[in-house]
Amino acid sequence: METVLLIEDDRSLARELSAKIQGAGYKCVCASDARSGLEAFKQGGVELVLLDLGLPDRDGEHVLEVIRASSAVPIVGLTARRTGNDKVKALDAGADDYVVKPVWSGELLARIRAVLRRSGGVNAQKATEEVVRFGQVTVWMGKHRVEVAGRDVHLTPTEMGLLLIFVRRRGQALSRERLMDAVLGPDGGALEALQSHVSRLRKKLGADGTRIETLWGVGYRLRVDADPEEG
Repeated sequence: METVLLIEDDRSLARELSAKIQGAGYKCVCASDARSGLEAFKQGGVELVLLDLGLPDRDGEHVLEVIRASSAVPIVGLTARRTGNDKVKALDAGADDYVVKPVWSGELLARIRAVLRRSGGVNAQKATEEVVRFGQVTVWMGKHRVEVAGRDVHLTPTEMGLLLIFVRRRGQALSRERLMDAVLGPDGGALEALQSHVSRLRKKLGADGTRIETLWGVGYRLRVDADPEEG
């Protein structure tokens, strides 16, 4: 029985969707905000996440980044916003699909089945085999493996989380606060801790470590001269 994690702050809607999901043969775990949702996800055993993109404590893009830093689990976004730009932002942030509220349960269940099928086949294989190269650095995104100049480099989980966010958001300015929340967690430490992790990551990337630029007053950015090669 697959486990679905539903992160939705509308408790009435959560109860309705949970009943439908469990009636379709899945186990459903519910959380009402980003913090409790991420805590539930870290417990493990989740095969799919249904994520309200308008949570009260953090936006859905933040939750997507945190999960994507360590997992390729399928994520379906739930939102009341209908613009195409919102959909693109959710998909770019790592969502696999997108459903607009009010949610028709038949459509939602069909999308859950479709996403789970894909994740068990071609998509899961692609996530595991996704490779990004820039300079002398090669990153196997799904396997959390890194080579620099042809040599395997060991990164701590925190350093790997940082690198995955930088690679997925290459060329974008990332605030210190977002990086600390995503990689260190909401209670993960002070600015000095983030600076220390970034410094060690730069050293391990060798000459390409200088591509992680400090943006004074903002945070950091991974500079790429052109789009990295993806395998």
